[in-house]
Amino acid sequence: MATIVIDTKTDKNTKFILEFIKRIGVKGKVLTKTEKEDFLLGQIMKIQKTGKKVSRDTIIKNLA
Repeated sequence: MATIVIDTKTDKNTKFILEFIKRIGVKGKVLTKTEKEDFLLGQIMKIQKTGKKVSRDTIIKNLA
């Protein structure tokens, strides 16, 4: 199974693409603003992951 994310510029294009994929028997949905933010945050976290362990104190110090 593969997932495709498409960022359209207009509602008209969004409706057209959703109609097309439903006609060919593929599931699709429009993400809410929160779902889009969560997806993008996950992508950033994946890119920035180092695998290094950091102490709680270091994290708190950097957040302050």
